[in-house]
Amino acid sequence: MISFDYLTIAYIINFILLSIATYTDIKTREIPHIITIIMLIINLPLGFYLFGFEAIWAFLSTLILCLILGIGMGGGDIKLFTVLAPIFLFAGTILYIPKAILILIGISAGISAFYPMLNILKKYWKEIIPSSAYLAMVLGIIIYIISFYNVPYAILFVWGYIILSVFISRKVSGYKEFTKKAGFFAPLYLIGLYLLDYNYFVNNQMLLQFLVYVGELSLISIVIYALTGAEISSKKLVKDLKEGDILRDIITIEGNSVTVEGANILKRFKLMVDAEIGKNETENKKILMTDGEGLYKEDLELLQKLHKEGKIPNELNLITTYPFVPFVLAGYIAVLVLHYYFNLF
Repeated sequence: MISFDYLTIAYIINFILLSIATYTDIKTREIPHIITIIMLIINLPLGFYLFGFEAIWAFLSTLILCLILGIGMGGGDIKLFTVLAPIFLFAGTILYIPKAILILIGISAGISAFYPMLNILKKYWKEIIPSSAYLAMVLGIIIYIISFYNVPYAILFVWGYIILSVFISRKVSGYKEFTKKAGFFAPLYLIGLYLLDYNYFVNNQMLLQFLVYVGELSLISIVIYALTGAEISSKKLVKDLKEGDILRDIITIEGNSVTVEGANILKRFKLMVDAEIGKNETENKKILMTDGEGLYKEDLELLQKLHKEGKIPNELNLITTYPFVPFVLAGYIAVLVLHYYFNLF
């Protein structure tokens, strides 16, 4: 009972601190260091008192996980998970990382992904929905055919083709136009299948299954669109850039030559990994690329200098970002509700 009381007080205090961090993150995109320090001072000793060395291992393991996730995601807000780890051991651990923290990370990331994915759908729905209808039609036809034959792992190859098709449509405009137009034949496919095999159509609820496929394929398409450079971005004058802005452009400085290149998520992630292992830069080459932390003061000074010298354009592309701490707070509340009121873990 005492342990529960201590934890309850700790959870309330952490809720208040996360609420303050949420406000500052929305207003200034910053999290005061004092908040994470207070959380650490409260949570680590309490976790050690209640759970022993398991709390220390949870703290260190979650810290390592957050450092890994911090490549391209930003360290300031995501490290909140680390200071919460010592008091989130009620559901056990995986590799010393509290399961509740993993669930919290998953919920936070899922909620944070909703807005950019919704914006991508709003911007590209005229491509995504018809193409998804075409792919759902292809998927339904192939599944109907292989249902009469015992082809091992056939469905894996089918989904492989579906995903590859979305990637190709992003690169080949002619194929994209074909999939968009072919999607309008989906009603004829459903009518044809109904007339061809009424029992199969009814028993497998093909109309509902088709709609589910369209939803799944639209979601897959949105993710692939994001990975291949469809993030919602905006332009900003170099003189108006500020610390924390995240560039979509990658600026390569090699001797007196400067190139500005837009890059999708996959390319930026690869370059970030290369930077971590010291592969990007040489004595004569420097790559300016922002991760989740955004531009630093020295980056701004360099950009201003390059702009004055006429080596970069007046405007650069920025990735539209959202404050992350509100999603952490939402995940925090969700995990505690699932635990205390629904006893799910």
